[in-house]
Amino acid sequence: MRPSRYNLISETIILLYLAFVSLLIMFFRDKITGWKALLGAQLLAGVILILLMNLQRAFGRSRPLLIVRNWIALPYVFFSYRSLHFLINCRRNPGFLPDRDGWLIAADRFLFGSDPTIFLERFTFPWLTELMQIVYASNYLLPFILILILYLNRERLPFQKSLYLLTLGYFLSFLGYFLIPAIGPRFTLTHSFPLKGVFLQEKICHLLYFMEECPRDCFPSGHTEIPLITLWLAHRFKRVLFWIYLPIVILLVCSTVYLRFHYVVDVIAGVLLAWIVILAGKREWPQKKELPQRD
Repeated sequence: MRPSRYNLISETIILLYLAFVSLLIMFFRDKITGWKALLGAQLLAGVILILLMNLQRAFGRSRPLLIVRNWIALPYVFFSYRSLHFLINCRRNPGFLPDRDGWLIAADRFLFGSDPTIFLERFTFPWLTELMQIVYASNYLLPFILILILYLNRERLPFQKSLYLLTLGYFLSFLGYFLIPAIGPRFTLTHSFPLKGVFLQEKICHLLYFMEECPRDCFPSGHTEIPLITLWLAHRFKRVLFWIYLPIVILLVCSTVYLRFHYVVDVIAGVLLAWIVILAGKREWPQKKELPQRD
């Protein structure tokens, strides 16, 4: 599957983000533990990406390099997300980026007159908590399943454009974590009781905390933004998948607050960010008749 301009856009987004993080580390190096290693990792990641891009251009028919070029955005999303744990961490880097949960709590109380997660306590049931936790975890599968189907069907432009929009969505949300670090209502508000599921809820919750080692990734809600972008892409390219995804995404967005991972203002910010990304995608789209290109 030969690369297109959408591969280049995705790679440019990644390089700009790595440059931003590198400059941030340099500027605040006195407040960041292990800043030299963190800076070196960002620079090395950028060099590797540029090297792979140029290698693929030089050996355009190389199947392994074509596969790497088409999928390279995903490991960079994962790398950048994991890097946040070492940067946005008050215990590791005190004085660098203080938690802003107070702002988000105040915003929720201004909008609703109370704390939504505490209000929802009266509607919690073990079976519902179990369902919500499973749906919440599906956030990681929904976009991957969509782009994998497009890739296996060799729908070149739909695949590459979808990956570009998802890449844009992820990195914009990462910028939000720098602007307003927050750990979420599960840790900042006093609830009457802990959430309890039936069989899997606790295991899934522990697994998520193991995978998501950035505890200050609340604003905006990526679990709202990315599923909404994925849903829009499914509606455009895989209508059957859209109807399967629709109830899952609705429950997923609700689960972010029900499970006490997010404030409602996080969800609102996630919706707005998804809308911005979708608008960017619409500007890049040709007419429908041009889309089903296979390669």
